[in-house]
Amino acid sequence: MRDYHDLYLETDVLLLADVFENFRRTCLESYKLDPAHYVSAPSLSWDAFLKKSGEEIELVSDMDMFQFFEKGMRGGISYIAHRHSTANNKYMETYDESSENKYLMYLDANNLYGWAMSQPLPNGEFEWVENVDDINIDDYLEDSNRGMVLE
Repeated sequence: MRDYHDLYLETDVLLLADVFENFRRTCLESYKLDPAHYVSAPSLSWDAFLKKSGEEIELVSDMDMFQFFEKGMRGGISYIAHRHSTANNKYMETYDESSENKYLMYLDANNLYGWAMSQPLPNGEFEWVENVDDINIDDYLEDSNRGMVLE
């Protein structure tokens, strides 16, 4: 049994080494970047993006602005923990007018991270808004080249 175990481990390691070396060769040819010098694939892909796009990203040197951006970062798993819910609205046979209206919606939302990463990212011309009352969120166009970070 030990021989099979050792053979499995050796085969697994050698196959993984072959795959990584092929990936490494492809990255070196395509981007002149060595994946062995990166901790994660996202950090490698970020550098590949910057190198291939030629995009220059403005350094945020205002510490208050940097902390404002940092405070707004979110991440983690998103899920609904409720196993049961009951709708109550005028379209239901069991509608109860004395209770609050309640609608249910099923969303099969996949690849949220991938979608977010395919959207434009801020790259410069950062500035504070002097008077927040001058902002009308209804005037903001979702597909505009200019964006806002709101608190």
